[in-house]
Amino acid sequence: MQISLTPRPSDDRIPLRFGTADQAGPADALLLERGQPAASSPGVVACFTPGPTHGRFCACCIGRSPAATALGCLFQDRATGRVAWFTRVLAVVSDPAALAEAVRTDRLVAARFRLDH
Repeated sequence: MQISLTPRPSDDRIPLRFGTADQAGPADALLLERGQPAASSPGVVACFTPGPTHGRFCACCIGRSPAATALGCLFQDRATGRVAWFTRVLAVVSDPAALAEAVRTDRLVAARFRLDH
């Protein structure tokens, strides 16, 4: 029996943590649910409205939650240089379980972000 001693690759996904806007550091991006208070001098901020925004059978709303869409846009903005580089996302939401579910079930979000406990 041969044992591999190769190190396990690190998890390079962007950590996502739940908290309040005043806990954000200079290298953090804020993901704010509409209606949640923002920091006094935020850097990178993405906002979303929970629940579907269009009709029940709208093609753009089927399959992805508004939070997943906001995280996807945040990642794209970071990758293309439209926003300052950030190393963590601080989510300010009223229902952390719903956002955690989006991170676990949306394949694109799960590939780019990880829950940081």
